[in-house]
Amino acid sequence: MGVVFSKSLFVKQTFLTLVLAIVLSLVSSGFQFFDGISEQKAQINQHFEELLAVVEKPLSEAVFRLDVAFAQQQVNGLLVSPSISHLEVRDESGRLFVEATAAKRDFYLPEFFTNYFLVDLETYERELHLERPAFYAGNLYLWPEKRYLLDAIFKEQVSILIYNLFKDVLLACLLSLVFYFLVTYPLMRLTESLSSAGYNEDIPLPKSFHRYHKSDELGNLYTTFAHLWKKLHKALSDLERSDSHSKATIEHAADGILLLDERNKITLVNSTAENMLKMSEDELKSSPLKALHTSSSWPDFLEVLMNLNLGSPQTVEAVYQIQGVELPVEIRLAKYRIQSRVETILLVRDVSERKEAEAHIHRLAYYDSVTDLPNRQYLSDKLLDVLKNLRATKTSSHAAVVFMDLDRFKIINDSLGHNVGDQLLCSVASQLESVVKDNIVFARMGGDEFAFLLSHLGDDKRRVEKVIETFIRRVIYACQQVKKAGHHEVHITASLGATIFNGDETSAEAIFKQADTALYRAKESGRNTFALYRTEMQAISDMRLEMEKALHHATEAKLFELYYQPQTNDKNQLIGAEALIRWKDEHNGFISPAVFIPIAEEIGLIVEIGQWVLDESLSQVATWLKEGKWDPSWRMSINVSPIQFQQAGFLPMLKEQLEKHEVPSSCVDLEITENMLFNDLNSSLEKMHAIKHLGVHLSIDDFGTGYSSLKYLKSLPIDRLKIDQSFIRDLLTDKSDEAIVLAVIAMAKALNINVLAEGVETLVHFDRLHEMGCFYYQGYYFGHPVPPEEFIAQFVHDLPTQSPSS
Repeated sequence: MGVVFSKSLFVKQTFLTLVLAIVLSLVSSGFQFFDGISEQKAQINQHFEELLAVVEKPLSEAVFRLDVAFAQQQVNGLLVSPSISHLEVRDESGRLFVEATAAKRDFYLPEFFTNYFLVDLETYERELHLERPAFYAGNLYLWPEKRYLLDAIFKEQVSILIYNLFKDVLLACLLSLVFYFLVTYPLMRLTESLSSAGYNEDIPLPKSFHRYHKSDELGNLYTTFAHLWKKLHKALSDLERSDSHSKATIEHAADGILLLDERNKITLVNSTAENMLKMSEDELKSSPLKALHTSSSWPDFLEVLMNLNLGSPQTVEAVYQIQGVELPVEIRLAKYRIQSRVETILLVRDVSERKEAEAHIHRLAYYDSVTDLPNRQYLSDKLLDVLKNLRATKTSSHAAVVFMDLDRFKIINDSLGHNVGDQLLCSVASQLESVVKDNIVFARMGGDEFAFLLSHLGDDKRRVEKVIETFIRRVIYACQQVKKAGHHEVHITASLGATIFNGDETSAEAIFKQADTALYRAKESGRNTFALYRTEMQAISDMRLEMEKALHHATEAKLFELYYQPQTNDKNQLIGAEALIRWKDEHNGFISPAVFIPIAEEIGLIVEIGQWVLDESLSQVATWLKEGKWDPSWRMSINVSPIQFQQAGFLPMLKEQLEKHEVPSSCVDLEITENMLFNDLNSSLEKMHAIKHLGVHLSIDDFGTGYSSLKYLKSLPIDRLKIDQSFIRDLLTDKSDEAIVLAVIAMAKALNINVLAEGVETLVHFDRLHEMGCFYYQGYYFGHPVPPEEFIAQFVHDLPTQSPSS
């Protein structure tokens, strides 16, 4: 047929079809093989679970009766299955009771395949339990014979692979044969006819070709050759249209376009360039390129233009001088060759708006939007410059960073509004500008925190310290002056912390940390004062930082525990319990809540911790209710942080937790401190009434340590007052404490409110409180806080037999 066989499309197609068929068959079989192994693993697991379920009860009874023979008979019976290699039965203490091992056998596959394909097929374990009597007998362990199982899997999968391979090869051969008769043979006939056709002659093809291939791809190929001259004519027309389109694109482009010849003379200008440069096309063509630039912009642009290579576009920024006004532009230069001519095209874009935006962004990035002072980033950059200068000059000159925090700013901001708070910040910034000299950078760090960077302070550190102290006292005095914020006259003070450095410090952040540590020390000292950083402060700061990190980790990993302390009445009957959080750190052991709760409140973790306590305690009550270990009349007392109570989402969260655990609301007693109520009494009262509407009880915790008065107390919807243990501890020796406790009991009785005394540690305390009319108690005399299991064991089952003297 006039075609070399080695170059035949049919041979290539046949070869590729066979190769693809074999590859796809192997790949498909491979997937089937792995899917088959997964299915076999599932069947194996099910098989072993069924085997273990069959012998669980007989083996449990045998272990319970210590019947070794019967147990041995049961495990030997399991070894009938060749898929088991070893069995062990161990009693409840872990000692071997009976075991059985299958005889060694030879397998086709090496152990390597077993370890690869059945690596996750491990030992099966079943706990042995008797239902009647309820008895945990021990455990049954089963080791599967992996090589036997894998032999079976391989035999089945190999047969499937061979069958699929034969089927796919046969199908590829049939497809190749069909391809030859449908495509290859007619295409050869068409090729021979085309090669023999003369100019302007029809292509001689038999009628059968038109009959069989009129509407298929071969017929389309014939038609394509027949109408080739029409397409050539259309191509010429499209070329003319393309030229017109290119001219229109240049004319209406958003960027100004200037075309330069080999001598860098302007030869083409679009209308955008005319409007941008406020010159006509003729004026631009007659003007030198240099006339468009400012004197400072032209040298850099000319250097780029002269060094521009073919096919290597570059973008530069320049400044044009347009009718006496400077115009910042961005120019894209590209040099190219058309036939024998070299041209350079300039795409000119007006970037004046972008420059203004960049300047605005720079101001936003480095200046505070409220006070218009430099911000933290600006101060950090300046501090880095000072450090570099100190290190470069290698002098002993000193500089300093001073942090300032406004005292009570949050109270002013929350009570008078953020608008007044912002005006106060502006007033402080304006007033402090009078103490800021040329060598001082004054910045707002964020919130109510400001900072000063003082440089070039001299070599004598003692003298530098005096300079810093003098400066700080001027700042404190300026802050103490009355300030106008809107229609308000505001009195405010400031706490300051300073650190002095000479370039030996590792980083700007280290210096900021030192200043912050000193500021924290000033706040601890009572505010409206200052502190200079000392090395020993760092250890305390690091300890606190480590505590914060550990607390974050404990909160994320839920490392807390809840202990429960009983609450009883005068008949020594359990009336409920208080859920108390405990944290055992892996390095420091148990950490007192009095230590970590204030830190959690300061760093914002208390809400998450409080939600966990509520969820965990309600879950425990729900469990005890289902197990019949919690009387529905008892109450679970749960402490609520002031910060958590004031959250807008506290009430919806409480409803959600009650519904989630299906705990009766009457079983829940929320304990709040009296001080939390008076930041916003109306809002607190509204929330307390909503809580009472849910059926939840409310108690005032640590009563007597805050600032309650009868005026507020009588309006609170509370059920119980808890007298703080500080009054109970010295009740027998301190007449003042005794008088306070008597007053609280009498007041609560008049208001029809129950009283519970905390910290009852001895029988004498119990008897005295009972004489005074207090009938509900909590303290070590009745029980220590213990984990939930110990609480049930100590106080629920044994409580009816206890007496106050026990």
